[in-house]
Amino acid sequence: MEAIDAIDNGINQFDTDKPPRYVNNTNLSSRVGRLNLDWMDPNQSPEKENEAFQQAMALAGSEFLDSVRFHAKSWLPARSIVMECIADRYDTDPSGEIMVLKRFTPWKLHIFELEEEMKVDPPIKYVLYESLD
Repeated sequence: MEAIDAIDNGINQFDTDKPPRYVNNTNLSSRVGRLNLDWMDPNQSPEKENEAFQQAMALAGSEFLDSVRFHAKSWLPARSIVMECIADRYDTDPSGEIMVLKRFTPWKLHIFELEEEMKVDPPIKYVLYESLD
């Protein structure tokens, strides 16, 4: 929601006075905006406007449900696995700088945030996958 609200209110994603190098018009706000009635369409009736609104609701609802599914079925389980592997890193190497994933896991989404939350020191330098051979 933060990104949608920021886009709708014209808030820059980065702290800079420089203009962006490119504009992303594929975000949810842009896609919903394209469902508004075309100003050139002679039919600007409330029924047509409501139809466009229903399409926008369906799109936003679908995006929301997809996001919930992703976080519940992928993001959260991966976070738990990475957290467990961080906790077990001293079993791999006494330096604590090597983490071994017991299976493929999208670890990059989580490692830096978890290192900060778990106050990992020294930081992890290597992430290895166990061989299935």
